[in-house]
Amino acid sequence: MAKVLQLQFKTSDGTACSLSVDTPKEDLTPEVIYQVMNTVIDSKVFAINGVTLSEIVGARYIERTVTELQA
Repeated sequence: MAKVLQLQFKTSDGTACSLSVDTPKEDLTPEVIYQVMNTVIDSKVFAINGVTLSEIVGARYIERTVTELQA
């Protein structure tokens, strides 16, 4: 089963944006995740069409199962 941590943000113009982290550490707490998200916003490293991230919307784990089919 594949697990992804999706970090959801809004930009200063209100556009929704998300960053996905493949195979995140298992022991992450919500406090640590939100602290890192605030660091991402404060660093202004990411911009969409020149507009930086400005607000945390949320964070969630997404798990999916992939089954390969054999011909």
